[in-house]
Amino acid sequence: MTLLICNVGGADLICADLPKERRGERGWAEEVLARYDELRPLLRLPIIGKALAYLASQGLAVDAVVLIASDQPVAAPAGPRFWESDTCHTAAVIARMLADGAAGHPPLPVHQITTWVIADESGVGGDPSDYDLVLGFLERRLAALTAATPDGPAFLEVTGGTPAMTTGLLIAGTEAFGPRAELLSIHPRRPLPSALNTGRRLLAAPLRATLRSNAATCAYDAALATLRANRDTIADRLAPGAVETIEALLDYARCRYSFDFPGARAALATLRDPTPPLPPQRERGLGGEGHPSIADLAAQVAAPDRADLLAEVVHGAVARYQAGLYADFLTQLVRFEENLLRLLCLDRGVRFTARQDGGDDDDGSLISRAWLRAQPFTLSRDYDDGRDRPTSRALLRELLGLLAHAHGENLRPLLADLDQLRPLVYLRNELTHSLDGVRQRDLAERFAGRRAAAPEADTIIPHLSGLFTQVAGRALPPSPFVAINALLDHMLGVEG
Repeated sequence: MTLLICNVGGADLICADLPKERRGERGWAEEVLARYDELRPLLRLPIIGKALAYLASQGLAVDAVVLIASDQPVAAPAGPRFWESDTCHTAAVIARMLADGAAGHPPLPVHQITTWVIADESGVGGDPSDYDLVLGFLERRLAALTAATPDGPAFLEVTGGTPAMTTGLLIAGTEAFGPRAELLSIHPRRPLPSALNTGRRLLAAPLRATLRSNAATCAYDAALATLRANRDTIADRLAPGAVETIEALLDYARCRYSFDFPGARAALATLRDPTPPLPPQRERGLGGEGHPSIADLAAQVAAPDRADLLAEVVHGAVARYQAGLYADFLTQLVRFEENLLRLLCLDRGVRFTARQDGGDDDDGSLISRAWLRAQPFTLSRDYDDGRDRPTSRALLRELLGLLAHAHGENLRPLLADLDQLRPLVYLRNELTHSLDGVRQRDLAERFAGRRAAAPEADTIIPHLSGLFTQVAGRALPPSPFVAINALLDHMLGVEG
């Protein structure tokens, strides 16, 4: 349904044979109304006529017209002079013209034309120059109108009327109709109005801020849902193709945050151009530190090795810690500890097998019995029943100690550093078997001692990074989520 909502002012209706000089709008329009049949061929709609012509040029048929006029009591505080300028009769003439067919536009059925008279909450006509009164009136009436017409564009013709009416319709109309609201600004020397989707323009900035805020806490699912629900609004004034790239980037990010590397690869594979489209003033900053290309991000998930995946677990843990998701952080920490032990074991030749078929599997949950029989040591509480041995964190820890001794290695400093995570592992296990919550202070006390203050939990992060460096033989790479968010911020920059 297409709505046209028009403020009515003294310039909205003219008649060459009946000048307005030294006459109030009320009295002048009242005479026009009385002589309507006589004057009809001479009447012109210089503002609303252009609005109708614009809609026709867009191939839109008007389904409803609302005329906003004023009709103050003669004894109103504003005084008789303002009463004389009211446009209630002007609106009545315009309504008749629209019903008859005006400005080359086909006649509108009478029931599709409505006049609103600015009034207070009691229904008493009010001063159209009172900003608060006009805004409150329009908010009430437009709320009811949007409920009755939930679909289709709403064109706001704001040129006529007082400044308060212009401001009120712009603000209340944008709030009521959101992205459906389109402003028609009419210049006397231009044949057609300029159209601006005010809802889209005014809502775009807070929606883009929402995407940035969601991404900052790695809530990429929420950011993606927001983008898909408001695609056209968010795309307003972005570089061509940017919104498609942003969608692929957010899809990639949500998959990567969940360690879904196949999904992350698939998300970027939908893009034809691996170069992110940026507004001209931002292109210079792309490619610098913290600003990877789409191709860089795709390469990171193409064929990650086990150390790469272990680094990903650290970054996932850090992201959850920074977002205050401490229980989820502990889950990632336990995952890091056990997979770090597994990596150390794999580097020393340990063979793992799959429970389903007994085949070799680096991620398997069993240790090969055949491999254990070939070792010069025996695990504690182990007996050879011919079956592969189920693995656990404690078993991997014991196995590493035996392997280090057998190979003449000194892993004691590394294992001591790793053992500092043990109280946090126990805390995570306690949470699994209870309904307790976890606070930053709980993390600090388990890691740094019973008297530790909550901020001391921050030291867990560099400890994880140090463990990774010792085991992988290289520094922890930069966080992909920081890089993703930096690239997202660039692509959300508007043109101009």
